[in-house]
Amino acid sequence: MTQKYIDGNMLKKMIIQGAEVLRQNKSIVDSLNVFPVPDGDTGTNMSLTMAGAVDELKKADVESVSDVAQKVANGSLMGARGNSGVILSQLFRGFSKKIEGKKKLNAVDLAVALKNGADMAYKAVMKPIEGTILTVFREGSEHAVYVARKGYDVIKVLQEMIKKSEEVLEKTPEMLPVLKEAGVVDAGGKGFIYVLKGALEALKGYKLEFEDTERDFEEHDEDLIRVDIDALKYLYCTEAVVYSRNLRPEGIKEFLKTKGDSIVVVEADDNMFKIHIHTNNPGDVLNFFTNSGELKRIKVENMKEQHESNFVKPSYKNISNTPKKNIGIISVALGKGIKNIMKSLGVDEIIEGGQTMNPSTQDIVEAIEKVDAEKVLILPNNKNIIMAAEQAAKTSDKRVGIVRTQNVAEGITVLLHFNDTVSLEQNIRNMENSLKEVITGQLTFAVRDSSINGLKIQKGNIIGICNNEIRTAGQNIAGVFLDLLKREISEDHEILTIFYGKDVSKERAEKLVEKLEETYPHLEIELHFGGQPLYYYLYSLE
Repeated sequence: MTQKYIDGNMLKKMIIQGAEVLRQNKSIVDSLNVFPVPDGDTGTNMSLTMAGAVDELKKADVESVSDVAQKVANGSLMGARGNSGVILSQLFRGFSKKIEGKKKLNAVDLAVALKNGADMAYKAVMKPIEGTILTVFREGSEHAVYVARKGYDVIKVLQEMIKKSEEVLEKTPEMLPVLKEAGVVDAGGKGFIYVLKGALEALKGYKLEFEDTERDFEEHDEDLIRVDIDALKYLYCTEAVVYSRNLRPEGIKEFLKTKGDSIVVVEADDNMFKIHIHTNNPGDVLNFFTNSGELKRIKVENMKEQHESNFVKPSYKNISNTPKKNIGIISVALGKGIKNIMKSLGVDEIIEGGQTMNPSTQDIVEAIEKVDAEKVLILPNNKNIIMAAEQAAKTSDKRVGIVRTQNVAEGITVLLHFNDTVSLEQNIRNMENSLKEVITGQLTFAVRDSSINGLKIQKGNIIGICNNEIRTAGQNIAGVFLDLLKREISEDHEILTIFYGKDVSKERAEKLVEKLEETYPHLEIELHFGGQPLYYYLYSLE
């Protein structure tokens, strides 16, 4: 069987099947994360990113490979979750750029576009590291170009790319010592190969049923928002996807400002926009867009009825008459107590997420637009969310800064150093400098056997993490906490702030504090309910 070309319909099938094969194997990819903590979510993030691409494909009829690739690039970018998802979206972006205007691809077109995807992904990462998905994709695509130029068809090119990528994947532990010590290959590279395998199956004519998976995590009843109906100025929550060659984001925003509030305009590409507004005249809004283009995925909801049914979600809740702030703050967090603390420290919008649940680029874009301020600070509170935050910042008309916090304890620490009277840039410097004076720790459990920094860890062990490095492990939560603290504390430290999770009782946490007070009488210890899942304790030491 030979196939010389890939047309738009076939490329669409390849993307959908690639997404499905990855979805079916995402747990395998999740299990390859180096840290054996319960947030190994590379497979989940990549799968949700692919689901965003597929969802974008389903919105519109596309014929050429150029159109398909553009939709995939847009959908994967806005749906990107975690660093692995953002890198995957950049692969698609580079692929799309290389085939602009093409109706079909031959073997050389395919291979060269894949290689351009690798180049684009490398540029998107501030400090590219070999032994990751970047290496797997680059060497695989380089081999694809070599094979294509020898005259082979598209099937053979993809087969050879998969073969080469798998060879490179097996070598990743030799490139990254941390992989070798943990006894795993690179998770992102593995996930990418599943996408390629699904694409090859579609190219060969095999068909799988694709399951729509917009979200793989549950919604939490505690996050339903009680809205003061009497304070509602605008009644109808109106959303739509707009296709138009005549409109631009600035013009759309200016029009929407005359019709309501809680305005969000997301530009997916030059001709497609997602709009959201609270208005009393949804008909006027929709008529404006139908006169300028085409509407799809229209949704108009009466927010009073939503409230009475107890289904008003956190999204788009800027309905207060509070004065506009100089700088708004967005923070990513999980746990009722943590979120309440952050709100009390001045956070305007909280995106639910963190470990195991990285928000998408789209989630962050919408949060930016909801904040009633021209300048916005984002606290990712997880190293795997920083790249998505950076991508979201690029899409906004607002001035957006990012304080690169890597856990919730760091997020709370920097909030204490925020000053609304100084510039965005000065706040970022002050907040990041404050982290130099703080040690943060986390206690969770191991999801598999592993070896990290010479420490042998067994599945089920309690793990002590300090400044994002695993330092100790054991059988007892309190024992591991004390051991972890002993390794870091000095006579200069004065304040220990502890946040206990949803799986720790108040009584148990208070007993731990009593033990700590006996051991370190010079410390001032503060205990707070965090309510965070998976992590028994979070703490900061100053």
